[in-house]
Amino acid sequence: MANSEMQDMLICKPRFLEKGPDIQTKLQLSINYAEQDEQMERPVPSVYEKYAEMQEYFCPLDQLEGLLKTNFGVGLSSDEALKRQQSKSIDVSDWKMFIKELNLFAFDLIIATMISISLAIYGSQNNLEFSGEEIITSCLLLIVITITFAMGYQQRKKSQYAIEKDNEQTITVYRDGKMQHIQIQNLVSGDVCVIKDGLVIYCDMRVLESSDLQIQMNQDVTQAVKGSQIFCGSLIRNGFGKAVVIKTGSSTTIAQIQKRQGSKLLQKQLILFQQIMTLIALFVIALVIIWSGVMSDIDTYNVFAYGFRVVEQVIIAIVPVGLLVIVTISFQMAIRRLAKLRFLIKDAESIERLSEINCLCIGLNEVITSKNYSFNSFNDCKQLLYECNKQKSIHLYYCAILTCNHTNLDGTEKSIIDYFKEEDTEDLIKNTKYYVNGIQYHLPFNSSKKYSLSIVEQQGKYFVYIKGAPEVIWSYCNKTLFGKIDLQQTQQFNDQLVHQCSKGLRSIGFAYLQIENEEDLKINENDYEFNKQNFVYLGTLYLNNSLNEQTIPILEKLQKQNIKLVIITGEHPETARVICKNTGYYSNPTIIEGHQLYLHVDDQQEVTRLSSVENKLGNWCSQQEIVFARTSPEQKLSIVKALQQLNYKVAITGEGLTDLGAFRQADISISKKHGSQQMIINSSDLILTSSKQTFLDSYQAILEAKRAVNNVTKSIMLCLSSNTAMILALFVYCFLGTPLPFSQNLMLLTSISVDLILGISLAREELEYRIPNRTNLFLFAILIIGCIEAGGGLMASFSAYRYFGFNLQNLYFTRFARVYPVGDQDTYNPSSYTLGNSNLIDNCQYIGQMQNYQWSSPNNTIDQRLIFVQCGTCSELQIQNGYLTQCWNTKYEYPDCESNINDLQFCYTAKASDFASTSFYIVLVLSQCINYFALRTLIKSYNSTRINTLAIYGLTISLILLPIIVYVPGIQRVFQTINMPWELLGSAGLPFCLLLLATVEIVKWLLRTYVGFQIL
Repeated sequence: MANSEMQDMLICKPRFLEKGPDIQTKLQLSINYAEQDEQMERPVPSVYEKYAEMQEYFCPLDQLEGLLKTNFGVGLSSDEALKRQQSKSIDVSDWKMFIKELNLFAFDLIIATMISISLAIYGSQNNLEFSGEEIITSCLLLIVITITFAMGYQQRKKSQYAIEKDNEQTITVYRDGKMQHIQIQNLVSGDVCVIKDGLVIYCDMRVLESSDLQIQMNQDVTQAVKGSQIFCGSLIRNGFGKAVVIKTGSSTTIAQIQKRQGSKLLQKQLILFQQIMTLIALFVIALVIIWSGVMSDIDTYNVFAYGFRVVEQVIIAIVPVGLLVIVTISFQMAIRRLAKLRFLIKDAESIERLSEINCLCIGLNEVITSKNYSFNSFNDCKQLLYECNKQKSIHLYYCAILTCNHTNLDGTEKSIIDYFKEEDTEDLIKNTKYYVNGIQYHLPFNSSKKYSLSIVEQQGKYFVYIKGAPEVIWSYCNKTLFGKIDLQQTQQFNDQLVHQCSKGLRSIGFAYLQIENEEDLKINENDYEFNKQNFVYLGTLYLNNSLNEQTIPILEKLQKQNIKLVIITGEHPETARVICKNTGYYSNPTIIEGHQLYLHVDDQQEVTRLSSVENKLGNWCSQQEIVFARTSPEQKLSIVKALQQLNYKVAITGEGLTDLGAFRQADISISKKHGSQQMIINSSDLILTSSKQTFLDSYQAILEAKRAVNNVTKSIMLCLSSNTAMILALFVYCFLGTPLPFSQNLMLLTSISVDLILGISLAREELEYRIPNRTNLFLFAILIIGCIEAGGGLMASFSAYRYFGFNLQNLYFTRFARVYPVGDQDTYNPSSYTLGNSNLIDNCQYIGQMQNYQWSSPNNTIDQRLIFVQCGTCSELQIQNGYLTQCWNTKYEYPDCESNINDLQFCYTAKASDFASTSFYIVLVLSQCINYFALRTLIKSYNSTRINTLAIYGLTISLILLPIIVYVPGIQRVFQTINMPWELLGSAGLPFCLLLLATVEIVKWLLRTYVGFQIL
């Protein structure tokens, strides 16, 4: 493939006033430079693969027709277009957005759901006691998964719709030989369409026919010819033509160089915790399955069924089920708050990356300064004479007016027009013909070239007018209106420029070039052929810069948040220095000019970098007060990468396609809906939607994102606390062989009711500017808060067992214990040699098979003193009844049952486990309500914040649900709760709730008071 062909893929525009690679080539080379660190991680495609990917851009049109399987004369058939549209829809789609919601938490829940459904089916077929409970569990899990996926998918869909709505355009295509009008987003590869002025292209095309067709890619304009490329993001400036679509969507050239999403620290930490807990869970699961198989004579298949039930319970205990919904809703609430502040953020993941930003790279003009500029002076050496005599060169007038972009005037150009405006100005703007070889031409201000340019025809002659950075314009000139430029004049010019800019003034230079014959004006799509040193310098205009009224308060807030501000501007260094000092934020800023950090493109068009320059850039970026002046958009990439190497999380602002390289590299990219090019908007993570906003206003979005992530951190701590209590309860069940202190449906209920409601309430809490390390917070929630809650729940649970006549030793290793069967009418009689069990006979003999005892069997009201027996010495009561030899005795010593007369039938029975489980649930709910108050703040005391109305609703709902779950008969059966006597309503666990609040408040007091604790 020829080098010229490779260039043509990226270049379809003229290069003005500079030789060598144009801006798009530099952009691509800059992106290659940014990726050089990643090249070892990705296989390098072969030359054949590269050519195969790009041959549609270079091959002859007759060959292209075969590759795209289309007909340039009649277009695609309707059926073929529909088939390709469906294929395209699947590709972008809904499936991709759906899969993005599948994280490790969701994957675990899906596994638990599959296990639960399988156990429900297997248990129903084999009459196992847990089949009914598993049906309820599987339904609850399906509800949680559906809500989580649906909400995440809905948010992504909303963001995509909001972006597509702004891009709505109608285009004419050929289908079945007939012209049809469709939305431009519905174009498919192979479509033949009509293109005309004003159309923004959202795909890659090849031109088939053209008539005076001008295309603007970036800020440069080229004449399109047959076979040339039109890249995604281009604007049709003039003329019309016919083109064929070759690439759409994520396959376009621009899409290939857009940045990948950065890593999300919060998600990484959550996954790390879950991986650790999952490994522990797998170890516990293996032990339980082995123990169940060795210690039990249950059918092998049933052993595995019980083992998989433990797997399900471990997953439910470990995965914060409600957390998935909490995070989704919390981020959606943050997105809505950002929308009220006039910010559009693409997805919830961007909120987390936005919250980590500690470096903001912005421009100077219309950000730090106001959009309104006022005239200061117009001078340059002898040119002062013209100002004094109120005389102006006609070329100066034309240059000032005709080089402005009248379709989208910025503050600077408005001030220029106001100063130079005369009675015939509007007619001049309306009637002037901009020509390049017979084609209208005007180049708006280009931040890379530092000037704007217009070529006009006047009375058979051609004039090239340019305005921009004075030192750049001066370098293109060899004379002024008064004569040749010499060294002395150049020195005077530089001194005058520095003197005026040191006052904080904005400077604009003007020049023109006259060309007699049209044949001397040879401009093609690669270069131009008139001498750039022959321009005539017309003068320098100075404008007053006024600070934006909101600048200083915003800078103070950025400083309070420890967010580094890096100014990257095209202004003169002295102007930038003075303006920055006037903000009060800078005392002695370091000013670095663009030529000090350049990207050098050698003959092979490979980007190289001098190591000394790279080291200097790192040193410059490490300074607190740093300003980059007279920089180009391409150089933003180097600055961003240098900042990231210093461990900064960088947000960068931009408006033009030349910023794509830096956008790709930065952690967060920010653009404006009004003023930025559409492809930049589509590539941005954060979009400012109000025309009154400046990029500096994005600090509000950063603070809102920090608030959202901080509150999500609190919600995670809330969920981890309850999950830790469940896990510890499960460990007691697994390792000590006790009944499960907490049923799995109550585990799910706690996660999807109490944790969910209170976690969402935390999303409305205020922002705390400095909080402890997130990992330390999670560890604190697990090791301290979770253990306290587990202690309170276990204490309440064992107190319920004690209430119904069980000591702790009566519970150890009783799960799957071997017991003697009992008759239906048998009752405990301590004076009988068989204790009242009709299946037991004299001399401690038993004929038959022993059974496995199931605590979880429904309606299990068998008195355990009849079945947990062993042969031994007769008791006094048995001796009194005449039994002197060996008798049946209870295996354990049972204390007196403390229940009232209404609950005596539950004494010494497995029904006590329902009371124990309900007690655990009550204490856990109360603990989580107290935990909510403790976690409202992470540094300040909980009572120092404003009332959260959403929290009042959350607490009210949680406390109302508690008696409903405990006392409503139908719900009792679902969640295995039971009517609780008043003396068991969590009284044993309440001291732990108070201990929790006191512990958290003491830790927060230590963090506020002692410096040693603040390092946490």
